[in-house]
Amino acid sequence: MDHALFYLSIPFAIIAGTGAGLLALLSWRIFRESPFGMTIGLLVIVMSAATIYHTVLLTVGTESTGLRAFRAAIYTILALTIWIVILQNNTIQSRVIRNEEL
Repeated sequence: MDHALFYLSIPFAIIAGTGAGLLALLSWRIFRESPFGMTIGLLVIVMSAATIYHTVLLTVGTESTGLRAFRAAIYTILALTIWIVILQNNTIQSRVIRNEEL
């Protein structure tokens, strides 16, 4: 019973992850000209990479050196995304302060 549930969860994870990645891509196409467009684009990459990582991890069962490097790349892109969000937030706040002074 446990094996059947495990093997059933793999296609479900692939379908759910693919759907989430496609919805994120569609959101990026809508908001790419906004201040947070690059952030949404990077999140599309992170979500797709995380889906691939977890799918490979489920099918292989053990984490190899290549998977560890792939996970490190995902975390690096995620940290870059957070850094860009902070920069964009500071930029927007400085614009608001300048407009209030006028």
